[in-house]
Amino acid sequence: MKLLNIQMLNTLWLRVVKKQNKVICYKGTKLIIDKTSKINVKERLKLNDHMVKNNGRTTILRMDENSELVVGKFSVFYGGDIICFKNSKLEIGSGFFNSNIKIRCTESIKIGQDVAISHNVTIMDSDSHELTNEGYKKTKPINIGNHVWIGSQAMILKGVNIADGAVIAAGSIVTNDVPSNCLVAGVPAKIIKKDVTWK
Repeated sequence: MKLLNIQMLNTLWLRVVKKQNKVICYKGTKLIIDKTSKINVKERLKLNDHMVKNNGRTTILRMDENSELVVGKFSVFYGGDIICFKNSKLEIGSGFFNSNIKIRCTESIKIGQDVAISHNVTIMDSDSHELTNEGYKKTKPINIGNHVWIGSQAMILKGVNIADGAVIAAGSIVTNDVPSNCLVAGVPAKIIKKDVTWK
């Protein structure tokens, strides 16, 4: 993997931050960016926001060969570990992503507008290792709709579609699609309430 060296990296991000004011990297941000990767921020992205009094929070953004990150409106990461593997595409509309979130994008992850993700959430579109069963697929895209709330320590696994307005309870493991305005909970997550709204 050909990585940008420190001098090039600093020059790249200094240009983005000062001239375009689209990507803000606070103290504790670590970047591992391949030269062939692409970052497209339409409005603004804050990495490691709310870094207060050296609290130790870090945000790591790793982008491998030919990977792509697309950010729509204002998005904030308050600590996190994001990896876009080779040839993958991670799309984020807008929202707040709390500490220790882990995103592993192997193929495609789409996150909509106004999404709230709490502490210690994992989102991954691949099993990484694979079973040998016939018909098994190791990687499947994830789609998370608009105005979705994902509680602490939840896991969103491959092939899941979460519709608009859904709420994922803390500690849930989501392996199946979630309809709009439904509250799901459990391992694996199941619908426990319909027609919910949140703010």
